[in-house]
Amino acid sequence: MPRFISHLGKLAFSMGFFSTPVGAAGLDGVFDAGWSTAYYPADSITHMHQRLHAMGMDQVVLQYAAVEATHLYYPSQLDFLQNTQYKNNQLFPMSIDAAKTVGTRIWLGLYYNGDNWYTPPTTEQLDVLAERNLAVLDELYSLYGSESDIEGVYIPQEIARYYWDCLRSDATAQGLADHFLKPVTQAAQTKGWKVMVAPFYNQNLESPEKLQSFFETLFAAGFKPDVVAVQDGVGASDGGKHHAETSNVASYERAVARACTQYGIDFWVDMELFSTEDSHTLADSARLLAQLDSARAAGASKVIVYDLAVLGNAGLDSLEKWKLQSKDYGNHENEKPADNSKTESIGPYRNMGSRHGELLENKARYYKLNGARIKSNTFQR
Repeated sequence: MPRFISHLGKLAFSMGFFSTPVGAAGLDGVFDAGWSTAYYPADSITHMHQRLHAMGMDQVVLQYAAVEATHLYYPSQLDFLQNTQYKNNQLFPMSIDAAKTVGTRIWLGLYYNGDNWYTPPTTEQLDVLAERNLAVLDELYSLYGSESDIEGVYIPQEIARYYWDCLRSDATAQGLADHFLKPVTQAAQTKGWKVMVAPFYNQNLESPEKLQSFFETLFAAGFKPDVVAVQDGVGASDGGKHHAETSNVASYERAVARACTQYGIDFWVDMELFSTEDSHTLADSARLLAQLDSARAAGASKVIVYDLAVLGNAGLDSLEKWKLQSKDYGNHENEKPADNSKTESIGPYRNMGSRHGELLENKARYYKLNGARIKSNTFQR
């Protein structure tokens, strides 16, 4: 643990040496899953928000308030969260204070338990999941409801059509909406907070039209989030099969965009930064530019990226090295990239999917909790 923290400290310290950037190529924000920032002191969190804001990335999505049995990112008094193994419970308040100082906008993640999510869950399990998310929502609002820098909440359970296509007779989009998505969304909106979700898909979906129909069914059932930030899936894989390719991702994004437009929901894209070959490193610029072009062409009003750990490991200013030619995003061909020479690696990643929270080896992949179950050593989102 001390070695892990020392690497994070070096990264946070190194951020102070970066020159002022010119904007992160049309990107609007970033997910912070807490992989590393949970161990930062307050001044480092503030400095990180300053760097993001300077790059034009004003939306910061704190992915989880609590992960069942493993992590807690705010000072909760809820009984069912008191046995959490790692209580890094200052990430939320420090991030909110940083946003207030800098001008970034915060989305607060809610409660996550992935044990049964990809089975899919039964109606009773959905009811329990909703109940716990509502309890966390109420507590977050009692703590932070008066904070003007909070844009809304993020539901960390990722919706995937495959699991709600009648694998069981009760596993339907209507049941998902009625027993989980609608009550949580409506409760947050009643408090004046917006709601964001980040659904994913993979190539098992067969066609963009089926994805569009699925979301139209959810929306018609009464699930009306403010923002759908669909994961572009470029980078993630399942059993060695990529969720998406740059050659076809735009057709799926446009399908979700059409459903959102029909129901008045803001369409964003959650763009994956990580390399498929090495999921804790930043992908090459050609792939990232293709993803960004696809997202904008599909009509995304904002493009946010996943995630801060990947970006931090490369150096927060790494996106400034892109040599953009697109008329839509400006031409920075002759601009001098930021000096990342003092950037340190984050070091070994914490396996957030493990109930024991063990540290991985430097070369090992780290895994998101929310996503398809891990069936191989390939990273899956």
